[in-house]
Amino acid sequence: MPKVAVGFGLALVALGLLAYFSPDVLGVGKDGKPAEPGHPSSLSPVGVGGLLLVAGLLSLAAPGLRKHAMHGAAAVGLLGTLGGLVPVILRSVRVEEVAVKVGLGMAVLSAVFVGLCVKSFIDVRKARERAAGVS
Repeated sequence: MPKVAVGFGLALVALGLLAYFSPDVLGVGKDGKPAEPGHPSSLSPVGVGGLLLVAGLLSLAAPGLRKHAMHGAAAVGLLGTLGGLVPVILRSVRVEEVAVKVGLGMAVLSAVFVGLCVKSFIDVRKARERAAGVS
């Protein structure tokens, strides 16, 4: 899971940087005109992705902290999912807008990451129980 966290972190950072520096690639602004670069809220995925990167790299560097770091990463992923839905709801799912596309991107990436975390946690628990001889 640490490498998965790093991968999702990089994807979210890329999404946020693209939205910040070249939003016109993703869609239009709130008023239907071309989106202007440099809007601070475009960096939301960078924050979530940065935290996932830190958790993944911390897990790789200090395996003793893996459990805590990955649980923290799962919590960050959950917050990223919910936070990504905010602009989608506030802008009534107008998918032509950059903010909605970025929000959906962050929400989907974060939700998939959380799903993978939950699966991993369940798999680890089952493996631990098998190793202990408990069914």
